[in-house]
Amino acid sequence: GGGGPSSSNRGMMNGGDAAKDREYDNVPNAESGTDDEHGNIDPERAETMLMMQQQDETLEDLDMAVTRVGYMAETIHEEIDTQNIMLQNLEDDLADAEEQLGVVMGKLAKLLKTKSKCQIGLIVVLILIVFVLFFLVIYT
Repeated sequence: GGGGPSSSNRGMMNGGDAAKDREYDNVPNAESGTDDEHGNIDPERAETMLMMQQQDETLEDLDMAVTRVGYMAETIHEEIDTQNIMLQNLEDDLADAEEQLGVVMGKLAKLLKTKSKCQIGLIVVLILIVFVLFFLVIYT
């Protein structure tokens, strides 16, 4: 079980911290692994350790980004649910208003079928009075 960078990635992806620790145990420590009796550090081992550290940092950044995206997705989902409820309420209100308008239009059509000019004149005068009273109530 070599200690290359790709095996380190597999260990991190498959098992978290315990797997990461096992992978690091397989890679000789740059401080203890020496090339010769003079204490020189093997450059290949140091490079491998540096690459693994950089990959760990990259994976941690990626994990934080994925977590943020997950929170944003949850927030968006909740907002969409709220707006769907609001749209359903609006649709219900429009259906009620349409039904009431149909009733009023039916009554108005029945009323306008009246042949008497006196009744139509009285209706027009009463409508004008209602408008005048309405504006007086609003603007006073």
